[in-house]
Amino acid sequence: MRLREGRRLWESVVILASMVFLTAVLAAPPGDASHAVDAAQAASGGEALAARQPTGPAYTQALTQLDDRVAAVEAATVTLVGHPLVDTTKAASRTMSRADLVDAAPVPVTVGLTAEQLPDRVLGAREQVASGDVAEATRVVEGVETDVLLVALDLGDQSAQNAAMTRLLVAADPQVALLDSAVAATHAAAEVRDVVAAATSAVQARDAAAGITVVAQQIAVTGDEDAKAAVAKVEEQARSTDGYTNGNIPLKVLCAVAFAPSQHLRCDAAEALARLNAAYRLDFGHDLRITGSYRTLEEQISTRAAKGTMAAVPGTSNHGWGLAVDLDQASGYRSAQYAWLKANAMTYGWHHPTYMDEGGRGPHEPWHWEFGTSDDAGTGTSVPITVGVPAPTTPPATAPAPPVVEQPSVAPVAPAATPSATPTPTPAPSSSPTASAAPSAP
Repeated sequence: MRLREGRRLWESVVILASMVFLTAVLAAPPGDASHAVDAAQAASGGEALAARQPTGPAYTQALTQLDDRVAAVEAATVTLVGHPLVDTTKAASRTMSRADLVDAAPVPVTVGLTAEQLPDRVLGAREQVASGDVAEATRVVEGVETDVLLVALDLGDQSAQNAAMTRLLVAADPQVALLDSAVAATHAAAEVRDVVAAATSAVQARDAAAGITVVAQQIAVTGDEDAKAAVAKVEEQARSTDGYTNGNIPLKVLCAVAFAPSQHLRCDAAEALARLNAAYRLDFGHDLRITGSYRTLEEQISTRAAKGTMAAVPGTSNHGWGLAVDLDQASGYRSAQYAWLKANAMTYGWHHPTYMDEGGRGPHEPWHWEFGTSDDAGTGTSVPITVGVPAPTTPPATAPAPPVVEQPSVAPVAPAATPSATPTPTPAPSSSPTASAAPSAP
């Protein structure tokens, strides 16, 4: 009897509880349902919700690593620009809160990025890390690292290009080996994204190239007769096309390529290509196969008509100065020939324009190689380097000058300039490539 009464009492309690719960559900506002769902998901261990919370050791470690990467980028930038950045404090403090930067887009990478543009990008990376958004900060920091690597590679490659012909006069100088080593180290560091090592090596390459130029200048004055004759020959060959316009150079002024007599180039370019070919033949067992060299203005016009924008505007091609060749390179960037030339051509004054490299802005022409030119990555063109090894400027006398008596009608004489490590180019006629104001296209 008591069992039945207890059972009835229990059923009454259950019914009453159910009615209370139903009443509460019906009385609840609509928004509570979704809240209940979120609460249920949280109670069941919703990892997605927890992952969005910027807390925990993993979050702190990620920010610390980004801080370290920004510090490395800053150190590399200081090396490249040659002076401390304006803000040398560690601005990426995790206590900073900049809500306006959470969704800020990074400064876009511009074509022809220069070292002077890097400090602003470093500051932007610091601020993005300070915002606390790990995913976005990671993207920004990676972008700045890439910027630094591109600037370092450009500095290293340009240093090698600018010294490519002068080094032929001082091949045994230790600075030549240092230049090659520094350029190789810059590329190796860029491959593993070591921004500090890449910047350091690029600056070493720049300094070595300047040293080569100074040595060549000194030889022009203090060298023996053979050395002075070699300097004179370099200057004579480099100036051999002065007075002519692009594509209007008589063949008698140019030289036939020794291993391909139907092809003509400026004489120093032809001689350097012959030396390059001798090294190439040792490794490949055959000569370089040239499909194009000096190109007259008429030939440039017809080439432009056939290839469109893949060819330079007639009258601006470096083929028209006898400073470019096209090689038979069926396998393109993947060929063993291309890889070998990229590694060795610079030693002989030849190079593949960097904007034509596989990752460059184009046009993408693995077959096109140039002698004695310097790239302008921003415009996608290259200009012939002004060649000549003038004597160093005589430094001013160290003896004190006599006192100057003031003469109101006579302006004071400006002090003599301190000699520079960079040679002053010898002026050239306006029709020559070395004096052209606008860059020449390939």
